[in-house]
Amino acid sequence: MEKNEKGRIEGQSNSEQCRLPRSLRALKNSEDAKNHPRTLIICLDGTGDQFDNDNSNIVQFISCLKKHSPDQQVTYYQSGIGTYDKGGLKNGIGAAMDMAVGSGLGIHVKDAYRFLMQNYREGDKICLLGFSRGAYTVRCLAGMIHKVGLLPASNGSQINFAYNFYKDDSDNGEYLAEEFKKTFCTDVSVYFLGLFDCVASVGFFPRKLPFSKTATNTVHYFRHAMALDEHRAKFKVCHWDQEQPGLTPEITHRKTVDFTPAGRLRRHFSLDRRFKHQKTPPGMNSKQSKGASTNDQADDSSDDIWDSKFKAQEQANKRYREFVTDALEVWFMGAHADIGGGAVRNESRHMLSRIPLRWMIRQCFECDTGILFDMARLAEQGLDVVNLWPVYQEVTKPTAGPSPRLMTKYNKKILAPVQRRSTFLPIGPEGYAIDDAPTREDLNYMLPSESDENHFDGMEPPNDQLKIAKSWWILEVWPVKIRVLSSDKECWEKRVRVNLGRRRGIRNRQPNMHWTVQKMIDEGKYTLKARQTNGTKWREIV
Repeated sequence: MEKNEKGRIEGQSNSEQCRLPRSLRALKNSEDAKNHPRTLIICLDGTGDQFDNDNSNIVQFISCLKKHSPDQQVTYYQSGIGTYDKGGLKNGIGAAMDMAVGSGLGIHVKDAYRFLMQNYREGDKICLLGFSRGAYTVRCLAGMIHKVGLLPASNGSQINFAYNFYKDDSDNGEYLAEEFKKTFCTDVSVYFLGLFDCVASVGFFPRKLPFSKTATNTVHYFRHAMALDEHRAKFKVCHWDQEQPGLTPEITHRKTVDFTPAGRLRRHFSLDRRFKHQKTPPGMNSKQSKGASTNDQADDSSDDIWDSKFKAQEQANKRYREFVTDALEVWFMGAHADIGGGAVRNESRHMLSRIPLRWMIRQCFECDTGILFDMARLAEQGLDVVNLWPVYQEVTKPTAGPSPRLMTKYNKKILAPVQRRSTFLPIGPEGYAIDDAPTREDLNYMLPSESDENHFDGMEPPNDQLKIAKSWWILEVWPVKIRVLSSDKECWEKRVRVNLGRRRGIRNRQPNMHWTVQKMIDEGKYTLKARQTNGTKWREIV
């Protein structure tokens, strides 16, 4: 179909052109929504965060979802560490201890695992989102799913055993986890993992769990929004498979164990090869070994045949085929709560945290998650919803800033509340009379564009907790392990030092920044203070 000069599609009425559905799946093409699998969404909030007057982006994300359609989508929300325990709401000393040492981490992981266990159906798409320590917790959850699998709904009594096997990092623990997975569980994969400024540890005394910082082969898409202006000692960002140029060689990540059938076979035969190529295999003396070596050529040929069979089996069985995670980490302006939200009151017209929220929602579309969103709620977050349906249109970096008309309204503080954006939209059959439905050009004129909203939000100052709450400085004089730049600024070195508000280090040689960062730098409204090596080349992401 072709568009005429007014932007309408030939052969369609004005009403058909602009009528928007009440809900839509996060897909590049709405035609793919037919017979789309159900989505299971788990959202874990940051430390101390819950529904209140200054909601986090996790709560804002939840607010954008379509509810009460259990055959299409089921959603689980968990308030942050320090807000509840097994008995429900937590307060007082218990809450303080939970936030300080992360004592409730296991409870949070197991509760989310229990929800997944009780609701999963074969073929469901699993999407996990988290902020701060909640982001760390969903990574632990993904690691637990990877290592021990998913128990059937009827076997809740085994959850504690599954969690203990997941935590056990020993060789025997790896073996028992593998056998437990084969005996009781199902192999499932996480489709989408979206994080808002994931921190590297939980609590003032770090508690690390397996696969919480390393990649697994069971996550299809990984998206991470990170804070450029956070610089507290206990808020070190937890990267995906972190590139570490110039770092002294050391074991910084655990090896990911492939528990698929093909993976188990490969481990078995790689062990066999390791013994075979020793000068004296186990159980043989040197004379026996010399006699046995005459069969090496035949063994190598046999191994090649088996290898080809394994590869053929992997290609034939897509369920167990390994895949490389599509990972994208992007830096945004702001401190920790400017990325995950919760720094300003809900009614604030502009806030830095809306920029990463819009980006994350758009990533749900670009990754074809199929998450079911409420159209009006997306509009109220400042997204250009007319570009999300029926075919998703990727955003591009704007060539110019907001119009003088909008800048005047911004300076006079008379821009309409962002929550009113949905009132202008023809959503649902009763949204507008047929003759009154506006064109897309009309909507673009009536509403500030998404890029305009990002521009205005980007002009807000970071909410630096070291300036707002001076008590955080107590931890800045506590010795911690940090990374410092070498004297020539070419590599990073680990040192135990007091942090004293030291800025975050950008350890990737080609890091990604959101286009709003570069835009504010170009306009002289933002200065990049993060530490980086010489020759760092930034890439802009829209």
